[in-house]
Amino acid sequence: MAVSRSERSRPRPGRSWSQAFSALVPAERLAAVGALACAASLALPWYSAPVDDLVKTGLGTFDFAKAALLLTVAAALVLLLEVGRGHRPPLPLHEGTLLTAAGAWAALLILISVVDRPEFELGGFRDSYDLGYGAFVALGGAGLLTLAGLRVRRLEALKERAERRSAEG
Repeated sequence: MAVSRSERSRPRPGRSWSQAFSALVPAERLAAVGALACAASLALPWYSAPVDDLVKTGLGTFDFAKAALLLTVAAALVLLLEVGRGHRPPLPLHEGTLLTAAGAWAALLILISVVDRPEFELGGFRDSYDLGYGAFVALGGAGLLTLAGLRVRRLEALKERAERRSAEG
């Protein structure tokens, strides 16, 4: 059952998370997919050793940046869940701005983890790990979150502009 934008403005605290997700517009769903991709990427190989097939996942190298990344995407998902239930952030905050900021912050945290790679040591040989595909999945998820936030922001601006025009005329 699709819920219109006007029906979403009324809070419905009894909605389950699946009902709240289905009440989101496509740009908000894209933001949720991006946030989930960032979180899921921590189980993938972020770093691979320069010798052999040794890999380290994001969880295997859990540090401040990964903890902040998880906290950021969790906050974005909670925001989207609340929006799906009909709640809106209080002014001057806007959903699109918050999602864009979360995506940009997540991308910065991922880039910090890419630059600050762990050291690999084997038999006196020291080198830093190479990048694995998990870091790129996380970066793609952060990009989706940022782009979806910009799209939601644009939709919010168009909606506000239409409301002002209808109030004036």
